[in-house]
Amino acid sequence: MNACVWALGRALAYATATAIAAIVIASLVSGADAERFATTAYVAALVAALILAVKWFLRDAPVSGVSRPRGAIFPAAFTFTSGVGALLLLGAAFASQPGSELLAVAACFGLVVAAALVRGGAILSVNAKLLHGDRLSVATRYAVVAAVVALAARALLSSNVGEGFVRLAYAAMVIATVAIAASLIAPTAAGATLRRGYARASSALRAPQSPRVFARMAQYAVATAVAGLILASLLPEAYAERFTTTAYLATIFAALGIGMTWRLRNGASGGPDEASGARWPRFALAVAALLVAGSALSFSPVTEGLAVCACLYLIGAAILKATSEEVAAA
Repeated sequence: MNACVWALGRALAYATATAIAAIVIASLVSGADAERFATTAYVAALVAALILAVKWFLRDAPVSGVSRPRGAIFPAAFTFTSGVGALLLLGAAFASQPGSELLAVAACFGLVVAAALVRGGAILSVNAKLLHGDRLSVATRYAVVAAVVALAARALLSSNVGEGFVRLAYAAMVIATVAIAASLIAPTAAGATLRRGYARASSALRAPQSPRVFARMAQYAVATAVAGLILASLLPEAYAERFTTTAYLATIFAALGIGMTWRLRNGASGGPDEASGARWPRFALAVAALLVAGSALSFSPVTEGLAVCACLYLIGAAILKATSEEVAAA
């Protein structure tokens, strides 16, 4: 009950601030934007009134466990203003959809319920149950939960907004199917072979040379992304789209390289701290080759997937080569 009282109190503060800010913005702008923010203020005021009505029934609930957090003021103020800003943007987006006021009110109370569950520890309890078992079982449970939540969101949202949730549910079911298939293969001889390969890959990733490989990958990916965006801004539209796709994929690999470099260096007990310097002629030729290959293979999702798999294969081969050279030198 304390969690419900806390969640309703926070929701009332957010709803009141959102209504006031939306009214101020609606009075400063004109046209369709003013109408959207006026609708946002109306919905926020309605949510605040409903919260007050619910709190009236909980006015005798014990609140000894709910206390005002002590500490620096700026983090709390920044979190509150960021939340109000997000509610304003979401409210204006909902207001552009005809008849979406009821859906917005339902979404607000859904957030209140979620906050109460988190505050009461129900989410942690469910998460502990989902984490029970091996990794494949955990992945299957999380994928099924994600698919159910996505389908529920699709049922509540309009067709335009809910299309993305359908894709998310489809991806989650694919992951669940793969996890179930892997759990069935695990007891077989093929599963034992896959486990040995996974153990070898994990051992290679823990090698001191692995951060250097990922750091070099990040260098190539960043250079490819920057060069791809420059070419996309200079070339005609027919070629610009392909170089834009190449830059997007390179950005993903850059994020992967930076993240893995940070993760492996923080988790390692030793090893080099700096990646080896790039030889610029070879570096430029490799970036040019990546740009040409990326632009040539970016005409369909299948070829893009093949290009990603080829890059992942090259990364794995580089890690295994560096590991074998280190073992031979030792």
